[in-house]
Amino acid sequence: MNRTIAYTSLLVLAAFLASVSICAPTAISDENAFLGSFVNHEFLNVLGVILAITLASVAGIHLEFNRIEERYEQVGALKKSRASLAKAAYWLIALFVIAVVIVVVKPIVASGDASQAFFNSAALVIFLWHILILISLTQLVFKIEPIVTKTDNSNG
Repeated sequence: MNRTIAYTSLLVLAAFLASVSICAPTAISDENAFLGSFVNHEFLNVLGVILAITLASVAGIHLEFNRIEERYEQVGALKKSRASLAKAAYWLIALFVIAVVIVVVKPIVASGDASQAFFNSAALVIFLWHILILISLTQLVFKIEPIVTKTDNSNG
């Protein structure tokens, strides 16, 4: 999936959820049993698990980039890939912080269906964003190809 599709997906979801929040807020307010019980500490639990596992994977990918650059003696050859990796990791952290703000502020501010729908919509957009970052990281991992060294098998 390329960036255009990812950003378009985020914008389409955000526009759709904004429309639903305005036109039929009860559909995605806390009257929706799932969203009412999900956009709280459960939401943070899910994102926290994703964040912890993904950051460990990001560290592994970073170390693999080091090995590749050392093997080919070309430090900085994977600069663009490293930048993408760092950007994804920092976005995951930022989105987690935003999710914490949503979960903490929602019970204080959201008194009606429309405001609950707004907070639940924001949580759903953050969740999709997390998924898109995971897809991006997965694609990056599968771009790392094996390093094969040709050996002389004429002795055998």
